Amino acid sequence: MRMIIGGSFQGKSDYARKTYPGTDWVDGRVCPYDAIRTCGGISHLETYIRRVMQEDDGGQYLKLLDSLAETNPEVIVISDEIGYGLVPVDSFERRYRETAGRICTRLAADARQVVRVVCGIGITIKQEEVCKEEQAESGLLKSIMCGSILPEKIEEKSFEMITEELGDTPLIPGTEPIVKRCIHTSADFDYAENLVFSRDVTERIQEALRNGASIVTDTQMAKAGINKKRLEKYGGKVYCFMSDEDVAGEAKRRKVTRAAVSMEKASKLDEELIFAIGNAPTALIRLYELIKEGKLLPKAVIAVPVGFVNVVQSKELILTLEDTPYIVARGRKGGSNIAACICNALLYMME
Repeated sequence: MRMIIGGSFQGKSDYARKTYPGTDWVDGRVCPYDAIRTCGGISHLETYIRRVMQEDDGGQYLKLLDSLAETNPEVIVISDEIGYGLVPVDSFERRYRETAGRICTRLAADARQVVRVVCGIGITIKQEEVCKEEQAESGLLKSIMCGSILPEKIEEKSFEMITEELGDTPLIPGTEPIVKRCIHTSADFDYAENLVFSRDVTERIQEALRNGASIVTDTQMAKAGINKKRLEKYGGKVYCFMSDEDVAGEAKRRKVTRAAVSMEKASKLDEELIFAIGNAPTALIRLYELIKEGKLLPKAVIAVPVGFVNVVQSKELILTLEDTPYIVARGRKGGSNIAACICNALLYMME
């Protein structure tokens, strides 16, 4: 984890974007609360803290911030410095200032690097030194080079290690970047075996994206994780209807899941759609029904929900679709982060 702090309007965000190009940023002023679990970086952390303190269940997200270095170890955090000046009279403002100060102190203690930005100039106030250790593993010596790798080279090094560890594992030509990004996201090499690709699916999805297709997902977390700037270059958007009031009302009235109703709402959109499902088996089941009923003709389905109840069965339904391109993570593994990373891998492959 890395941390960038400083006063308001001192150029922290510009500094961060120049220093860490390609990072998937979320804005703490508006992002879903769960986005901090998977995002590459978060700006306006101080406003994020204020928002969650105003929520009835905000305590869980304050606890999540306390363990952020473990939950999202590569995240980059940008925060205004809170606590200088007069002590506020308002009791909430005093609690907010104390809470923001405590959390930032904890994050700074856990961070590998802390930079203070003044007038656009970054001043490093904490930097962990090279931590090179050698350990024996399967008769080989492996080096841990935490401090010797430049930030922008960490991902590159990770993919080199993944390629080396995959060795001669056979992968379908053209799908390698997707498989490797799923492994990079999860540190789980099972994705080299359990990802199933329909014929020419990567080419067909990329053609749809170039033609402005949008992505529909079943969680706000997946929506937050998809690189919207890259998608918008081609005219596409990301939709998630799970939090919509009409969806919640309809689901309650019919006693079905919001995920199923979300798919029905998506089917009424007048545009080309790619579905990326990482959480809800009922979303996949309803998608299958809508396709078989002729009410929906998606450009592709990315089916990677995680869990136990109906997860395996719902994925197997998608595998029976003959005319719908698909990418399926067979078995129980998957998740919103995997759904987002597959979408991002496809977008990155188009550059």
